[in-house]
Amino acid sequence: MSMTKRRPRDTSSRKGPDRDECLAMSKLCLSMNLRRTERLVTRHYDSYLEPAGVTAVQLPILATIASASQPSFRLLTEQLGLDRSTLSRNLALLQRIGYVDIGPSSGPKPGLISLTTKGRHVLRRAHEQWKEAHRALMEELEESSLRGGMMFLKRLRQEARRAAIARGPSD
Repeated sequence: MSMTKRRPRDTSSRKGPDRDECLAMSKLCLSMNLRRTERLVTRHYDSYLEPAGVTAVQLPILATIASASQPSFRLLTEQLGLDRSTLSRNLALLQRIGYVDIGPSSGPKPGLISLTTKGRHVLRRAHEQWKEAHRALMEELEESSLRGGMMFLKRLRQEARRAAIARGPSD
């Protein structure tokens, strides 16, 4: 049995990151970790909201419409952080199932958006289910953890927004 020294691999021609780099990326990447957490939290809320007939993605849209004095596409995209196409797809579904009404457009501007009677009823039921889902998570967290987490997420959104602006439009 001969003992030969292992030579370091030549990495100059490799096609991508090695295993250790991929593992480090999965541990350190904010995007990957936020998405992983988001999927778990969404499934948690969805399980509570299902009896109300709404999902964790749809509920904030309904709540934002209900809370706005003049809900518009622009207002919803800004408050929810959604792009127009994502919002349009979600609103089309909510309109199809009878939760929202989209008024006639005035020129290039889409019409005002409102909840239907069915949408208000669903929002009322979903709010009760949301409180139960929220309470279940909060029982596992300390108040200071929640406050700290919310502050971190707000700061992360601000910095991501600044970085996107500094980088400029992508072509």
